[in-house]
Amino acid sequence: MAHRIALFFLLSTLLIFGFLLRDARAQRSEAVQGVQRYIEFCAGCHGADAKGGDKGPPLISAAGIRNRTDAELFRIVHDGTKNGMPPFAQLGDANIRAILQFLKALGGNTASKSGAAEAAPTGDADSGRALYFGKAQCSQCHLINGKGGFIAGSLTGYGRNRGVDEILNAITNPDSPLLPSSQVVIVTTNSGQELTGVLRNEDNFNLEFQSEDGQFHFLARSDLKAVQYTEHSLMPRDYSTRLSPKELNDIVTFLIVSSKNPPAQKVESR
Repeated sequence: MAHRIALFFLLSTLLIFGFLLRDARAQRSEAVQGVQRYIEFCAGCHGADAKGGDKGPPLISAAGIRNRTDAELFRIVHDGTKNGMPPFAQLGDANIRAILQFLKALGGNTASKSGAAEAAPTGDADSGRALYFGKAQCSQCHLINGKGGFIAGSLTGYGRNRGVDEILNAITNPDSPLLPSSQVVIVTTNSGQELTGVLRNEDNFNLEFQSEDGQFHFLARSDLKAVQYTEHSLMPRDYSTRLSPKELNDIVTFLIVSSKNPPAQKVESR
């Protein structure tokens, strides 16, 4: 009898563990799905970290997700808004819920940092501008206020909702975290041609990337001999040694000041 009872409890424990493991895997899969769908459909307007971009407001603010119910958030994504956000019903309910779970988790992590007062920028914005378009070569990849490159994300509104420490960390640790849509890949075609660019999208059959000249390449995996994932973005990883602390501070100050005080638009007279 004792042996049967012990066996019963052992089987019960294994069964419970199996259910917990299944649920953990499902949650992990949903989390990955949420990140992927957000980067694919939302980051272009609202920023990769959901703190706002040129075309959309921040999503992890009180007006974004913190003071809204799950049903209200789902309806906004599903049906769109009168303020210009298009409906995304075509994503399907599961993808929409995965995106919302990702945003809620991201908002929770950010909320814990929002209590501390952000330090005001102390650098020289004019010097930072000169570095941005000169020595630091930021403008080769990043657009800001209508000037610069296009292969990396626009920084026009980047400093509006970010603090000094966060921007400095993004500059000196650019691959932490590394966004899937920012990773550099090196592909070798079956004919031996080697191409390097930023991974934009991929699936089991195709790969899309953008070379530094801005050109998009759409390749079938069957035409590729090898794909090397570099585990880093185009962003230089040596700014902490290439630039002095003062120069870094000046660039951070420029990004914050220019985001909050954009240049006035010229009105042409007729």
